[in-house]
Amino acid sequence: MSTHVTPHPAVPAGEKRANADPAPIIVPMRRKHLREIRRIDKLVYPRPWSMALYLDELQRHGERVYRVACHADPAGRPGGVIGYGGFMIVAGEGHITSVAVHPECQGRGVGARLMLELHREARRIEGLEALTLEVRVSNEAAQRLYRWFGYAPVGSRTNYYRGGPGGKREDALVMWCHDIDSDEHGRQLGEIAASMGVR
Repeated sequence: MSTHVTPHPAVPAGEKRANADPAPIIVPMRRKHLREIRRIDKLVYPRPWSMALYLDELQRHGERVYRVACHADPAGRPGGVIGYGGFMIVAGEGHITSVAVHPECQGRGVGARLMLELHREARRIEGLEALTLEVRVSNEAAQRLYRWFGYAPVGSRTNYYRGGPGGKREDALVMWCHDIDSDEHGRQLGEIAASMGVR
């Protein structure tokens, strides 16, 4: 399964966003979200996932965790989908398969908010101690975000992505975040949440 990741500029640790948009509402992914998710996919990915693949992922209860970020409507309820992310669980480890944000909403902390929620969910799963992901080697903004959450590069996958510069394939940087179940990581997530002004 290909891993999809789009750029998400991070909020520097210890700083709150000035004049930030209201925090998105994060909810579990449901079938009703898929049309909007696929619209985002078509805007940000050379090879978006099919509806059938998403439906299959949503059936894998206990093996997949997916969340969507939504605008808040005037009543404070979830509105339109502006991003989503998720991970699969394999042999006691989590593999982040997707993190994507609508182009019009990138740079507003939506990706960071999704990553925070995915890490919080991962910490609730007994025995899950690490998360991994792939990211394009050219995607420095996303790499900065992942480092903020504690990821470190451990290797690369040659020609992993289609649609690189000039239409060529692009290498993926493999990153891991270990000890996500530790108190130290919990404190790190608390600091990240505080810097974004969310609980």
